[in-house]
Amino acid sequence: RNDKVSVFEVDGSRSKQWCQNLCYLAKMFLDHKTLWYDTDSFFFYVICECDEQGYHVVGYFSKEKESEEDYNLACILTLPQHQRKGYGKFI
Repeated sequence: RNDKVSVFEVDGSRSKQWCQNLCYLAKMFLDHKTLWYDTDSFFFYVICECDEQGYHVVGYFSKEKESEEDYNLACILTLPQHQRKGYGKFI
């Protein structure tokens, strides 16, 4: 947590439904997003803004728990209303 921005790590196998819904949301903005049902092998890092009303998702990235190719990112998304605020560089 840093000032008004927080990052949460979410395990795709422990919070399966939540992570699937996050992937469905990303699919609305990313044409190439193909995987949304098999979240068990991924960690999701959700970036949120915090204000007096609570936490608000601004974007996320996901990575495989164990990648044979040593890839470290599977998907990255900044929601359109939060683009051009520096979150892409932060992520």
